[in-house]
Amino acid sequence: MKNNIRIGLLSLIISFLIENSFAQSQNEPVNNRPIPICSSENKPYRDFDFVIGNWEMFDTDGRKVGEQVYVKREQGCLITEEWTTVSGGTGHGMTFVDPKTGLWRQVYVSPMGYIDYSGGIDENGAMVLEGVIYPTDGSPSAPIRGIWSKQDDGTIKEEFLIFNSKTNTWGTFYLGIAHKKN
Repeated sequence: MKNNIRIGLLSLIISFLIENSFAQSQNEPVNNRPIPICSSENKPYRDFDFVIGNWEMFDTDGRKVGEQVYVKREQGCLITEEWTTVSGGTGHGMTFVDPKTGLWRQVYVSPMGYIDYSGGIDENGAMVLEGVIYPTDGSPSAPIRGIWSKQDDGTIKEEFLIFNSKTNTWGTFYLGIAHKKN
């Protein structure tokens, strides 16, 4: 019985110390909870906010190929993505600023494969992430680059390039235009 009380008291003290040391490392508490730095307006935490919302995706010939929904979650520290193709395919992504690197990172999962890539805003204002795609059909993994570019008309150009190690070149894997749903 005494051991249980000691363990409980020790756990309480450790929890208190951890919570207080974390709170002191943050700016201002809200309701005695620290404000996470990732929910601030500071760079790079709002760099990818331009994708937030409901979108219809079209190919370059103007045919609708799917829909995307991007939602900010976890006090603005996470952007989730839900992708649905017109034929019923799906995929989900989680995008966040990696605290270790300070870069945006996206982990995307669908029945077709997994993508893990990171990066940031380039000199033209486009979000560029690079990493690896892991197909689920047994094909070899390959380097991949995703580029989200805001267009003057409010659309977003989404281009995904895959690296061909035989030709040592990047080729288009997917190119589409996202239109905001009303």
